Amino acid sequence: MAIENTAFASDFDGTLCQSNWETGETHFVPANLEAIRSYQAAGGLFGICTGRPLTSVLESLDGILTLDFYIVVTGAQVLDRDLGKLWERTIRRDVAEEIYERYASPEAVMVAVTEGKFVSIRDSMDNMLPVVGSLAEIDGDLLDVSLECRGNEKVARAICEELNRRYGEVVTGFQNLGSVDIVPVGCSKGTGVQIVREALGVRSIAGIGDSYNDLPLLAAADVSYTFDTSPEVVRRGADVVVHTLADALRDFSAKG
Repeated sequence: MAIENTAFASDFDGTLCQSNWETGETHFVPANLEAIRSYQAAGGLFGICTGRPLTSVLESLDGILTLDFYIVVTGAQVLDRDLGKLWERTIRRDVAEEIYERYASPEAVMVAVTEGKFVSIRDSMDNMLPVVGSLAEIDGDLLDVSLECRGNEKVARAICEELNRRYGEVVTGFQNLGSVDIVPVGCSKGTGVQIVREALGVRSIAGIGDSYNDLPLLAAADVSYTFDTSPEVVRRGADVVVHTLADALRDFSAKG
């Protein structure tokens, strides 16, 4: 099997790792880590495709894995293995403010993502997040704003659909189960995959994810994977349904 000049893009939370947002603890399955390292040793490039900002990913992976590329903030930022920026887009402040005024509520807490971190606005669903009183208190460019809907998929779906109708010319919302990730128009996990493909010159790229916001990733990949526990619409969007990330890596390696 020849896997040189191929790449594998993996969602982070729920796919590469399991995270406890209340404690900040992150768990990686040893068999998955072993499969990743074997794939890289054979010449494949492995990276992540996530809604998290870069700093959060680096903190979780410190000393555990070395990645070959980073698609972060739902495709608003793409970096190579040396953290050189391949792509970046930001959200206009006035648009973010308007979205906050229209949608933020006790049932939909806004979280802003800057270059380095998550910041919650006025409220928090996560004890680890800093809380500020307004978007004006946040320094730096906004790569993403999210609405955390306290795990309520129905609320998240309704907000996402209306937001895309109202603001679709400037931003795109992606439902991630009980939350909505909002990024500049033209950004998605799928565009991140295309940027990696072109910038790194890979001949074939695979993708794996477990949620609705991973559908663009699955559509852009040459071979796409999800889990037998994923929502039905996500399973329908994948080429192959697997039980573990290690299973997906073995399957893609065999395809060459």
